[in-house]
Amino acid sequence: MRRIIAASVGTGVVLAGLATIAPAGQAAGGRTHVVRPGHSIQAAVNRAKPGDTIRLKAGHYNGGVLVRKRLTIRGEGNKTIVRPGGRDHCARAKVPGMGFCVVGWTNRPVRGVTIQQLVVRDFRGTGVFGYYTDRMKVQAVLAKRNGEYGIAQYRSTRGRFVWNWTLDNRDDAGLYVGDIANAYGTEIASNHSTGNTLGVLVRHARHVKIHHNSITNNCTGIALVDDSQASGQGHTKVWKNRVSMNNKFCEAHGPVPALSGTGILFFGGDHNEIVKNTVHRNRGELPYSGGIVLFRGTPPRNRPAHHNLIKANHLRGNQPYDLVNNSGSNTNRFRGNTCGTSSPNGLC
Repeated sequence: MRRIIAASVGTGVVLAGLATIAPAGQAAGGRTHVVRPGHSIQAAVNRAKPGDTIRLKAGHYNGGVLVRKRLTIRGEGNKTIVRPGGRDHCARAKVPGMGFCVVGWTNRPVRGVTIQQLVVRDFRGTGVFGYYTDRMKVQAVLAKRNGEYGIAQYRSTRGRFVWNWTLDNRDDAGLYVGDIANAYGTEIASNHSTGNTLGVLVRHARHVKIHHNSITNNCTGIALVDDSQASGQGHTKVWKNRVSMNNKFCEAHGPVPALSGTGILFFGGDHNEIVKNTVHRNRGELPYSGGIVLFRGTPPRNRPAHHNLIKANHLRGNQPYDLVNNSGSNTNRFRGNTCGTSSPNGLC
């Protein structure tokens, strides 16, 4: 995919927590299908009826699992590991290289899929991938060392990504929402995202909620991106996240600039609210480096970031500045932030 900003056409501790962080749950009224190591997740998916639960016992499984019906797929935490191998069923939906792919159709999204309590790692593409989905839930999943995104949804609504760990996903973001004029409150909450190019990315999407996440040691923590498509980016609320030390350096590739040392980054965007976040020690030497940084959107339109609210955030030790307004607009509001430095002066 390699789609970050361009327009679209301590691990042991982490793993130990996955087994207990989320409630077990089961789809009401459905049957439970138990899959053991050496057997096919895809075969169980094919056999199951909407509303069923597929339980994966401890062990290793082949990924490339295509889901197109309402199912719950639940592992046993760190003991259930899904990795590349065997036939890639996601290629049938023209999205090869994914661990799990939940793929619907333009006017018929796949509804109500839940994937929880497992590890998905080392895929060429994305760990858990949603495309034309509604109410897809990803809970207590460790998405690690995937080539593009950890957990991502495109053209989807009302997703819920909670209690996940996204670690060292190489080219893109740990958690991603994009390509939807109204995501109807897709929620990214209580996740840990570290070692990725971006911790959380919202691109060409509106009405997303991002809160209570820990986002550290990425090249950029949280990015809201208007990539010049018609509906832009906006109406996203970002609150009570801890965004610190996102100081890795990621080289430019394609239309994506080099990234390093940024806590919360706007490339355009409108009517977003950034409230009560802790943004500490994000340090870099690039034009976009700093604590909370507002820039224009990407070419060709380069639309200003406008009518955004940045309020009651605690910023400390970010370089070159805690707050930067290079948005191209005088409509952004900076209210009650605790910080030491800003460009221009007077934003603190």
